[in-house]
Parts: sequence; C-alpha cells; structure tokens
Amino acid sequence: MDTNTQTYRKEEEEGLIDCLLELSGDQQWKGEGGFKNGYLNQLELMLNNKFPGCGLKDVPHIESKYKWFKYKYPVVSKMVSGTSGFQWDDQTKMIKCERQAYEDFCKTHPKAGGLWRTPFPYLEKLDEVFGLNRATGITSELPNDSINNLEQETVNLDNDSDDDDTSIYQSHFSVASDTQSQPPPAKKMKKEKTPKGSHKKRASQFVDLTSLDDMTTSFTGFMKDMSSHLATIADAMSTTQEREIEVVEQKKMLLSEIASLPGITQAEAIRAASLFSSNTSQMDVFFSSPNDD
Repeated sequence: MDTNTQTYRKEEEEGLIDCLLELSGDQQWKGEGGFKNGYLNQLELMLNNKFPGCGLKDVPHIESKYKWFKYKYPVVSKMVSGTSGFQWDDQTKMIKCERQAYEDFCKTHPKAGGLWRTPFPYLEKLDEVFGLNRATGITSELPNDSINNLEQETVNLDNDSDDDDTSIYQSHFSVASDTQSQPPPAKKMKKEKTPKGSHKKRASQFVDLTSLDDMTTSFTGFMKDMSSHLATIADAMSTTQEREIEVVEQKKMLLSEIASLPGITQAEAIRAASLFSSNTSQMDVFFSSPNDD
C-alpha cells in the first residue's frame, strides 16, 4: 500500500471524530486553541486500537483529515449560526439555503466552497472538539456587533440630550414669560428703560439654544455617518485578514492533501504543490472541490 494514499471508511472517519472528542476532554492533550504536540501520534495509536490493521498514519492520513475538518468547520458554523438565509438540516446534515445566497457567501468566504448540497455530518461533535457552544450562543462579540452597540448607545445619548436641551429651553422661556407678565413699578421704569442690553441678552440666550439644538442635530448625523464608515472599515479589515489567514492555512495543507490523492507519487505531489502555492486562484479551485474521502 502506498503510505501517502489512504481512503477512510465511514466507520474509520467516525472513529477519528470520537478520538478527537476524547482528546479534547483530556487536559493532557487539550491545549489553548487546539491540541498539544504529539496529538497526531496519539490519534494514530487510538485509531489503530479501534481498527487493527487499518494502516492509518499520523502523517499524512490523520493530519490531512483533521486539517480538513478544522478548515471547513468554522465556515459551516458561521453560516448556520448567524448568517441570514442559512439554516441547518439536522436530517440530512446539510446547509439549507438558496443557491444564490450560497454563491454570494462563497465570494467573501472561499472556505465555503464544495459545501453546496454536501453533507457535513459531524457539526455537533466538532462544536465540542473546537469549543464553540452554538446552542447557548456563547460567542465573542464581533466587530460589527460592537459597532451596532455603539450606534445604539449614540441614539440613546442623543435622546437624553434632546430632553436636556428641551428642559433648558423651557427654563429660559419660563423666566422670560414671568418677567414679561410682571412689569416693574412705574417709578423704576425710567431706570430700567435704557438697559436695552437685557433684551439683547435674553434674545442671545434663545439664539444660543437654537445653535445648541443645531449642533446636537449635526453631531447626531456625524455619529451615524461615523458608525457607517466604521462598520465598512471593520468588515473590509475582517475579510482581508480572513483571506490572508486562509491562504497561509491552504499552503500548510497543500502538500499533504495532494499527497493523499490516489496514484500521486511524492515527486508529483511536491511539483503540484509548488505550482498551486504560486497561484492562489488555482489553489482555491483545488480546495473548493468536494471531498470524496
């Protein structure tokens, strides 16, 4: 048997998932963000104990399959956890959505390639392996969520400001009304006849309040525009960073993925990996192909 070529039987694939679940609950092997060094060798021992003579090796067979799960799981989870128009069919273990919605999603998430009408039967178990509790919604707040919360807080602050401005305006208006409704005694009229500045001062108070109201309105519009710009920037940065990380992960997986294909020699695998790694478009096509393991 060619050590670089191995096809998983269904029970062996399920066995690998069970072994990953077991390791993920073992503090000896569970590390921050993954598993500790030597986990592939441990998985090989566990699988060969479950299926004597199966011939599965830590590299490339187990490593390749584990990386494929780790590569596809986050994007499947994202689609069914919070993306509008996507649902999870627990009967068929497939994503349910319109074809156009899926194609649009793939434009910004190339990892989703090859998942259209393709079963992904281990989603719930991989939730446990990779530590995401989708059922209770325990997830980190994303940049877009933060921006939406900021925008909501801005709206609330604006409402409070409007109330304060109204009370200030009413206070000044009440003072003016009281003053006008109670004219001073006739003896003091001559003394108070000349201070035109007092009327100007009251008028200026109303002018200032009008300016304050205009400024509040302008500030509200500014904050809404700023929130919109921040959301756009955050989305662009997130997409760019995700793409860069994806390319790095693809290059790491490339050789072992090609080497695991039937009929491919080591020399052919190295030559093909070199060609693919220099052309990200071709590499995307390769990884978007359905997994026939």
